[in-house]
Amino acid sequence: MKILFINAINPYAGIENRYPPLGLGYLASSLRKHFGQNYFEFKIIDRNIEKELEKFKPDLVGITSVSQNYQRAKSYARLAKTKGLPVIMGGIHISMLPSSLSKDMDIGVIGEGEITIVELLETFLNKKQFIGANLRNIPGVIFWENQKLFQTERRSLITPLDLIPFPARDLLKIEKNTYIFTSRGCPYRCVFCASSRYWNKVRYFSAEYVVKEIDELVNKYQAEVINFYDDLMMADKNRLKNIVALIKQKPYNGRIKFTANARANVLNEEIVGLLKEINVISVGMGLESGSKRMLNYLKGSSVTVEDGLKAIKLLKQHKISPNASFVIGSPDETESEIMETLSFIRKSKLDIADIYVLTPFPGTPIWDHAKERGLVSDNMDWESLNVSFNDNYEKAIILSQNIGRKKLHYLYMRFRYWNYYLVFRKIISNPKLLIRGIVRLLNKIKSVINYENTIFKSPL
Repeated sequence: MKILFINAINPYAGIENRYPPLGLGYLASSLRKHFGQNYFEFKIIDRNIEKELEKFKPDLVGITSVSQNYQRAKSYARLAKTKGLPVIMGGIHISMLPSSLSKDMDIGVIGEGEITIVELLETFLNKKQFIGANLRNIPGVIFWENQKLFQTERRSLITPLDLIPFPARDLLKIEKNTYIFTSRGCPYRCVFCASSRYWNKVRYFSAEYVVKEIDELVNKYQAEVINFYDDLMMADKNRLKNIVALIKQKPYNGRIKFTANARANVLNEEIVGLLKEINVISVGMGLESGSKRMLNYLKGSSVTVEDGLKAIKLLKQHKISPNASFVIGSPDETESEIMETLSFIRKSKLDIADIYVLTPFPGTPIWDHAKERGLVSDNMDWESLNVSFNDNYEKAIILSQNIGRKKLHYLYMRFRYWNYYLVFRKIISNPKLLIRGIVRLLNKIKSVINYENTIFKSPL
């Protein structure tokens, strides 16, 4: 039996092309673990959908999508349906907004999918089709029955996480600069973040599991830089200590570089020291704002502006590159508060400072706020969430009630120009980064050209 997994991405978004979809890799490896290594034939793609449907001739199609690409996912499901194929929809969008399941999608998987996909395939193999009466006993799904949506009870989270096999990276393109998940969930609840709501609570892969997966990345895929892509992998300090101790026993210790995400209030001398021991070269933080009031609105009272400054200083002292993201455009944010954030960046000595305009995503308090104001809806054109504020700010969703669209764009560009300066300063100080930057630019140009050549052959 052939299963085609589709990662519905925006080919123009560099960050969406940067890393392979490990979520789909986990599904494939879970099916292999349950049914046997060779029971299914898998293929994972993110473009040329019509061509791949004709060439691969799958028996079933699975699609994953974030909200901003859900319009694209709906079109892929429609295309699969024209060929009479059953379609399973998964990912964070359908989990946060199950009612948006389209008529071209047979089933939506809500939340964690590794066990759910196994149970769905068992049902499909027994009946050769998806029948509502059989689906009612599978937790964590929504499906069509008699032209109406029926949602089953929520599925319990997988515990321990070590029960999940490593993602099937043999189905993916793994670069030397790659990534890994060592946990699921975040202990905090930022007002704009759907991730913590999606996972519901924090769970960790054991230190032994994590380091075995790192072994695989290094020995099988020749990884040179590994990104701990978790929301907050160092939240459990004892587990971090165990990971560090195990890595220090490996022959690649000191040769392999790592990067990680962190929260400013979690970073202290001990945590940063542990990161330095395993050659973590950069840490990304969601500092969000230089305004005390806005930071409290976005992230709550658990972190302060001063925490951000201390974290940057601490990382610099250990020669770890500090990078951060910031958000402007909150509903009642003032121009002076936005300028406080820009002033913070200028004084902070950050290496990179990415700027974003607050965008509402399903499942977050920001979504509820935007919905109350009529700015979004459960049946909206999801492409509007994909509009680049940099290139097309006139069509972007704006939450600000104090600052006009044009003025907000002007302020946004001031941040962008400052970040260009930071990146330029970093690149010219390191010849390797300069060469890498040129290579990435050429690859991006090649990707855009290839996409332009195929866009009319594969419907969006």
